Amino acid sequence: MNSSPSFLERVAAFLLQQDNESLLQTLVVLPNRRSQVFLKQALAKKADRDFWLPDMLTIDELMARLSGLTVVDPMVAWFELYRIHREMEGEKARSLDDFLSWAPLMLNDFSDIDFSLAGAKKVFRELSEAKALEVWNLGERPLTALQKDYLAFFHKLYDYYKRLGDKLLEEKTAYKALAYRVAAEKMGKGQTGDVEWKTFVFVGFNALTQAEKQVVLALQQQFVLHYFIQADTYYFDLHQRPVHEAGRFLREMMRALKTEVPRWVGSDLLTQKKSVEVYGIPGHTGQAKLAGQLLHRWLVEEGREAVNTAVVLADERLLVSLLEAVPSKDAKGEPLHYNVTMGYPLQESPFYDLVYRWLQLLVLRSEDPSTEGRISLPALELLLQNPLAEMLTGMRLSDFYPMTGVYASGKEIWQAAPDGPMKNLLEILFYGWQKPADFLKQLKKILLWIQKLPALEEKQNRLLPYQWMLMMQTLKLMEHIVGGQQADLGFQGLQKVLLQLLGRKEVSLKGEPLTGIQVMGMLETRNLDFDRVIILGANEGILPKTGFQESFIPYDLRRAFGLPLQNTQTAVASYHFFRLLQSAGKVALIYNSEPDVLGGGEVSRFVLQIENELKPLNPQLIFRKKMVYVPLKHAKLKRETAPVKEPAIIKQLQGLAQYGFSPSALNTYVRCPLQFYFRYVARVEVPDMPEVSVQNTTFGSVVHGVLEAFYQPFAGRQIDPDVLYGQVKKNLEELLRQKFLEIYGNHDLSSGRNVLIYNVAKRYVERFIKNDVENLRKEPRILIGTEQKVRAALSSAGSDIYIKGTIDRIDKTVGGTAIRIIDYKTGSVEPRDLRIGSWEELAQKPDYGKALQVMAYAWAYQKQSGESLSLAPGIISLKKADGRFLPVVFPEGDEQKDVLNQTENTLRQLIREILDAEKPFVQTEVADICKTCDFKNLCNR
Repeated sequence: MNSSPSFLERVAAFLLQQDNESLLQTLVVLPNRRSQVFLKQALAKKADRDFWLPDMLTIDELMARLSGLTVVDPMVAWFELYRIHREMEGEKARSLDDFLSWAPLMLNDFSDIDFSLAGAKKVFRELSEAKALEVWNLGERPLTALQKDYLAFFHKLYDYYKRLGDKLLEEKTAYKALAYRVAAEKMGKGQTGDVEWKTFVFVGFNALTQAEKQVVLALQQQFVLHYFIQADTYYFDLHQRPVHEAGRFLREMMRALKTEVPRWVGSDLLTQKKSVEVYGIPGHTGQAKLAGQLLHRWLVEEGREAVNTAVVLADERLLVSLLEAVPSKDAKGEPLHYNVTMGYPLQESPFYDLVYRWLQLLVLRSEDPSTEGRISLPALELLLQNPLAEMLTGMRLSDFYPMTGVYASGKEIWQAAPDGPMKNLLEILFYGWQKPADFLKQLKKILLWIQKLPALEEKQNRLLPYQWMLMMQTLKLMEHIVGGQQADLGFQGLQKVLLQLLGRKEVSLKGEPLTGIQVMGMLETRNLDFDRVIILGANEGILPKTGFQESFIPYDLRRAFGLPLQNTQTAVASYHFFRLLQSAGKVALIYNSEPDVLGGGEVSRFVLQIENELKPLNPQLIFRKKMVYVPLKHAKLKRETAPVKEPAIIKQLQGLAQYGFSPSALNTYVRCPLQFYFRYVARVEVPDMPEVSVQNTTFGSVVHGVLEAFYQPFAGRQIDPDVLYGQVKKNLEELLRQKFLEIYGNHDLSSGRNVLIYNVAKRYVERFIKNDVENLRKEPRILIGTEQKVRAALSSAGSDIYIKGTIDRIDKTVGGTAIRIIDYKTGSVEPRDLRIGSWEELAQKPDYGKALQVMAYAWAYQKQSGESLSLAPGIISLKKADGRFLPVVFPEGDEQKDVLNQTENTLRQLIREILDAEKPFVQTEVADICKTCDFKNLCNR
């Protein structure tokens, strides 16, 4: 434990050295309110006399006070920008929904310019000229209308900036950065008449914006200024070479203030005894469970006090999982207290999910005029699965309405619903409004209904009443911000604004801020010192955050005008990280070791700096790295899942066997037995995502349906190529549209991605039939059947089980005996997929799934016919230009009879394995199969 005083204790000691008259005229400026609480505690502990508590403000509060302006919500500025847009563009103005995609980027760029005190006019002039060079035509060709609109937008950005500022300042308001700029300009001009203090104490600031820096320098010139920093010589030294990024902004500020030797810069990172343990563990829940175990070890098993212990969430999404994993009592059996400064995000609540699902349903309906009045069934099912919706109605959509299609009319769904709560809910969801603005009114009806639910009083739902109050507050704020522009707001714009507002809300988790374990985000740690620290989410991409910075202003202009860059955020994050480690004696850094997920797999670069830079400099630093793979104590995690075949499951499998296994089901088992269990045994429902555009399954069904319609008239006789070709030329487009309508619903196929998919389907069919017509003219064929269903018994363990399926096409040459069993595939098929190396591989390797499927069809067809036939199973890939028949190639020397016998043995072997009670449904070892599996979240892969 570090016995030296903390940073805030030193600041408190300095303040207590001042007399009461000086303290009355002193303002202490801190980064956040949390620092104020801990500084007041330090003052109370150290005071040996009565004293006047100096005024304390956060930097935001100070800048707003100096500017004399009221800072408005960013969304107020968005809507003001839209009013300006309509004034400037007139009839050419975009809809509010479209403009709300631009407004946040515009305001972010305006803010960066104001924080940096850059010359806005010059920045936007340079930007406009840079964009003009992008579209400059060397051949003197005139610009297109699109290029002209593109340039006009950038040319007008300064007008937007100027008009927005003028409008807000006229009303004595400002967005945050504009208030900062006004404050800096007033102080730079010596306008200090409103300043009521003579001494300013800035505590623990690292990176100041140019506006903040100008204010600090002006205060230094005109008043008494004390500027205390918290730093360590490891990363901060005015003469350090090479320069460490964590001390970059401190060095800049010290030089600006002309301070050569700032107070209290220590060398704890280089000299203090420390233990740093790094844990890699898969998944978000795993990190939280491990943090809970560490707290259990420290506070329960070792009996250490909870004071000066912090859990810091670099990834704030882990809060909910963490709160479920932490120990509740200490070694003495006393309750452990947790002070959560972050709050419980409303975004994690069922209220947010309800609004999101409802708006998604309405957006989908509004995007396609052809489905006016029709409701997406998958989207509605997801909405009614929301816990609040289930509390209101006690049922789901599938309980009363058949999920046989993609869309249905709202009236049909409402009529099918039973009288009572479900009918009432559907009325609110579908009726009682004419425009998007009515959504807020309808949402309020549901919220008032929810308020009356007895479930809100139950202990397990104790957060719901607080979330409900936040929802009502947000609705009032939404109505105020949107104001008179509700009529212009479409569903997409409504979704953007409302979800943004809800995303900022948090349920305050009340606790004693000065006792217990502190749970906080990285920014909340500023100025605070802890003996023991756990950091969750210590991944590259999270600590520091990386990614593309959305902006209209490119990198080179940002750099030229001193606007924030990506490395600015990295340097800030580096300071917060190493400052937190300065006073800590024991540190646990936990990261997600699971690859191929956002923020997963790679440990933070800061951890590597500890290992490779800091550790060699501090011989007392103990550094350990551990990978955690086994299930955790007190955790419900399982890395592997393998359901045991209990008697009830065996009985269900036997029922499946009597009904008939399809070749696709057997293929699923070969690919992954656990996936087979989820899909065919447990029958886990995978919610269908609403088809905003045609999906692969729909595409394949349409193409198969069209081919069946063209070939079915020739079933049982010779195919006439001329008649076939004539029918295709005459009816293809009409038939294709009809099939899309049957399977996909009444969607617009004339624009967007749908028109491309429609044309691909048309091309597939045209090309296949053209090739087939040429082949039929050379080698006439008799069509035995199309889309023919087969079902055949297979004796196994003394009982009959069945193989069933549907064969796309069966034909043979005129006068010939060899019958082709054909399966159409709209995806790619290579000859190697159908070349069987050995019969053992057919039942073991997923690569031979296509061969197994068509071989099972051939076997079932032979069995069902009861005759000895010469069969040629194979596949035609509609994706390939030649559309040729690709036969299954058997191991050399095998004859027809041997082939069918071997196929039967393979099928029997697979089904015996499925029915074997001793063989659990294990996960596949092929990682690529998991990437596209619908059930990967269930099996913890």
